[in-house]
Amino acid sequence: MTFLFFEMKTVCYNSYLYFANALSDSLKAMGHSIEFFRMSDHSLEDLDMYVDKEFDAIIDFNSDLPRVIMDDNSYFLDHVSAPFFDFILDHPLYHHDSLKHKIKNFNVICLDSNHKNYIEKYYPHIKSVLVSHVTGELAFGKKDIDWESFNDRPYDLLFSGTYTDPMRIETAIHKIPDFMVETTHSLIDMLLKDPGLTIESAVEELANTEIYDYINSNLPLHTQSFYLADAYVRSLNRKNLVLALDKSGYDFHLFGSLWDELDLKHAKLHREVPFNLSFTLFAKAKISVNIMPNFKMGCHDRVFSSQLNGAISLTDPTASLLREYKDMESIVYFDLNNMDGILEKIDSCLGNYDKALKIAKNGHDIASHNHTWANIANSVIEFIKRDPN
Repeated sequence: MTFLFFEMKTVCYNSYLYFANALSDSLKAMGHSIEFFRMSDHSLEDLDMYVDKEFDAIIDFNSDLPRVIMDDNSYFLDHVSAPFFDFILDHPLYHHDSLKHKIKNFNVICLDSNHKNYIEKYYPHIKSVLVSHVTGELAFGKKDIDWESFNDRPYDLLFSGTYTDPMRIETAIHKIPDFMVETTHSLIDMLLKDPGLTIESAVEELANTEIYDYINSNLPLHTQSFYLADAYVRSLNRKNLVLALDKSGYDFHLFGSLWDELDLKHAKLHREVPFNLSFTLFAKAKISVNIMPNFKMGCHDRVFSSQLNGAISLTDPTASLLREYKDMESIVYFDLNNMDGILEKIDSCLGNYDKALKIAKNGHDIASHNHTWANIANSVIEFIKRDPN
């Protein structure tokens, strides 16, 4: 099979570039042909070279390609003989401006079963949706995990990610139209009260009341417009998690931007690192901490990347993780509604070397069997083969 990959932008510590290269490398190792279009080497005008060409699939991550219009107002993607697969890494609400376009052969790969249901319900022109995941790999230069030196890893606790002060988002909320401010705050209250509630379910619940009936006029558009509610809850949960970890008394290392804005007493702060170098950090950690970006039936790549590098993954649970991983056996779960309880879990692991090592090994076994780029490449191939066109 022949694949055309696009690299149109770089964000999130170059994660998009890593994901595209990792997936394409796995497909290439399976014997498939890969061609790349990189904005670092081209301009948008160069897209014309693909008009009337054929590929088995076009793949992009969090793509803007569905918005690209030709001189005759037709879609660029409709001029290439290939199914288009947008691999979206966030909730679909953040991609409404791309998903709404009615490309002839538009397909989506997403990270959460709830996201799949949302896309199928509100974007019926999208031909098919696959639930997959993204992952990492063993740190560069390492051939295997040195389990004998697990207890010598320099970081007891590691968290890698950016800090956003919730008050920054609150300020942004007060800049939107007044009638939306009230709705946004209602959504925040609902999401904080029930950590199992999705943003789309909360919006739909409000849409069923007379007070908020205006939402029904275009529900996916309004769900997008309430992204600040989702962003606020994510930032507040991340802040509360790190404040709890800061009380642990263990050697706690934070890598990422803007953590100096938070009043932390014990954490050691480090600058952000490019995505592909984060695997080296996980390989130095006994426990690598994750908090989901409000995923309820999917997973963040940080969980698998940590496990592939021999660290215990400490995370809030999702339905997909609960099916595969058992608490305190192959993973460690914490409760978003009980951040202080996380300290007992950490004590239980770091106070018992044999237990910690067992959890780390079991998590590594599951991730290395089920959550590699080879697994993802196989899923993508099977997904494409099921498509009769």
